[in-house]
Amino acid sequence: MLIDSRSASAAELFARVVQLEHRGTILGDQSSGSVMESRYYPFAQGANTQIYYGASITDADIVMSDGKTLEHVGVVPDEMILPRPADLLSARDPVLARAARLAGVDLDPNAGKLFPVEWRKD
Repeated sequence: MLIDSRSASAAELFARVVQLEHRGTILGDQSSGSVMESRYYPFAQGANTQIYYGASITDADIVMSDGKTLEHVGVVPDEMILPRPADLLSARDPVLARAARLAGVDLDPNAGKLFPVEWRKD
């Protein structure tokens, strides 16, 4: 399973369950550590002109079967592997190639071109 520093919420929980249950290998970067549950509470103030605002209040933390939480910690991959800047520049994906190799598929690192980076226009 591939994760990176922007993997959060359910993606982190799923990766950690796979890791704890020894159902697969986690590759990539440490995840973000953002798994607490929160509720949104809407508010309004004013009579003739109303101002709407709200607050997101954390109300639950998830404790995994090992007794630990992922909040502010994240999932530490079994194999820390990151692309280098030169890999990104040449559209190479050594992380995807490594994951494919573990699954028994010989995939060239240039396979990163299968999933091109689309830069935002703003």
